[in-house]
Amino acid sequence: MRTATTFAVAVFALGATLTAQWGPSQPAAPPSPRSEALLFYDLFNQQTLLFGGNWTDDFWSLTNNTWTQLTTTVKPPARRRGAIGVNTFNGEAILYGGQDSGGTGGNGTRDDTWIWNGITWQNMQPAVSPGGLMWHAMAYDDTRDVTVAYGGRRNIWNNNEYLGETWEYNRSLNQWTNMGPLNTPGQMLRPAMCYHPVLQQIILFGGELDTGLGSDATWTYDGIDWTQTNQTGTKPPPRMGAQMLANYNGNVVVLFGGRDPVTFNILNDTWEHDGVQWREVSNVYGGIYPPRTDFAMAHDLVNDRLISFGGKIANNGLRNDTWEYGAHWQPFGLGCAGSAGTPTFTPGALPRLGQTATADIGNVPPSIPFAFMAVGLSRTQWALGNLPALLTGIGMPGCRSYTSADLLVYVPATAGVATWSWNVPSQAIFLGEPFYLQGITFDPGINTMGLAVSPAATLVVGN
Repeated sequence: MRTATTFAVAVFALGATLTAQWGPSQPAAPPSPRSEALLFYDLFNQQTLLFGGNWTDDFWSLTNNTWTQLTTTVKPPARRRGAIGVNTFNGEAILYGGQDSGGTGGNGTRDDTWIWNGITWQNMQPAVSPGGLMWHAMAYDDTRDVTVAYGGRRNIWNNNEYLGETWEYNRSLNQWTNMGPLNTPGQMLRPAMCYHPVLQQIILFGGELDTGLGSDATWTYDGIDWTQTNQTGTKPPPRMGAQMLANYNGNVVVLFGGRDPVTFNILNDTWEHDGVQWREVSNVYGGIYPPRTDFAMAHDLVNDRLISFGGKIANNGLRNDTWEYGAHWQPFGLGCAGSAGTPTFTPGALPRLGQTATADIGNVPPSIPFAFMAVGLSRTQWALGNLPALLTGIGMPGCRSYTSADLLVYVPATAGVATWSWNVPSQAIFLGEPFYLQGITFDPGINTMGLAVSPAATLVVGN
């Protein structure tokens, strides 16, 4: 009898490689393709929210793997190139600035402060504000309960304008303050910035400097001054327009993508910073495809995953696909009917380093006390050729194999449900590794082989 532990040992012997934890998701009814939108997580309602992009005022919710356009009586005007900071613990989002659609005249940047409180948008109209910004960075400081904005441009018609101002928004006072620290990361556009859960400070990376060059410096901000950190080992190359967010479960921040300010090449690499140093966690197969810039990214706190939406690819085409970073489950394929119906396949605990992953095979014939889990390292090839493979020729008409079935795991069943479990190793070498699973039920008389199969799924190991 093969066990999940046996599977872990076998995979380790096969030499799993360290890859980034990105995988495509396929939620229903996505928004139209767009770039430079804003994405954030609403903890109060446990949903991922999308606003704007492409000079629209669209407002969307991603819940239960479905996109739904929301209708609100009040919402911010259309824009792109804005920024948002999210209160991690209550999901309240502070939106400021962006480029308007040309209808307001002037410098073309918006000078409005909006808050999403989980129920409605509110235009805060503070007495003092940064004066309109686009291509700035924003992040909510969990420790000090303020939102920090840095850099950007006020006048979209002035290509020589690069700002180096640090502003803070105090929600309780409804007040913006120009902090004027002694040291700054420099005058720049489009840096990546977020709160670091280990350092308990704001961290900033990259950006396009006023020299036209890109920065590869890492800075932290404690509310008084900016400090450039001394990075040991490798670090990300210069970039602008990247996204960086905290992964609280892993106690790291994740930096992804962006564009080289000099060559304008789109970057497709993923990096994590643990409070001391950077570590690249992607290889040539580990990013988002096709590579893109000007995408939106948010942290789903409940499911502990990063979500990316849309963006612009190398030919300037726009995308509306959704990707996930972290432990995740991606169903695919179709099952074939057994005597109790088509076997179902549903996720339980997601695969995380050092924890136990589970999945249920349903519609097991009630009189049968077991099922099998086919676990494979490939969904394109197996010993008999290409996948998926129609199994009619071996006496299973209408059934398909979707995994390479490198191991067959015996799974006990009770009351028509078989629960598979796997104690995920704690070694970092498994991080980002995909596995392909498909349930098999024993069903005498249903066909020549007496077997039926469930749909399949890809599991990606996260931390």
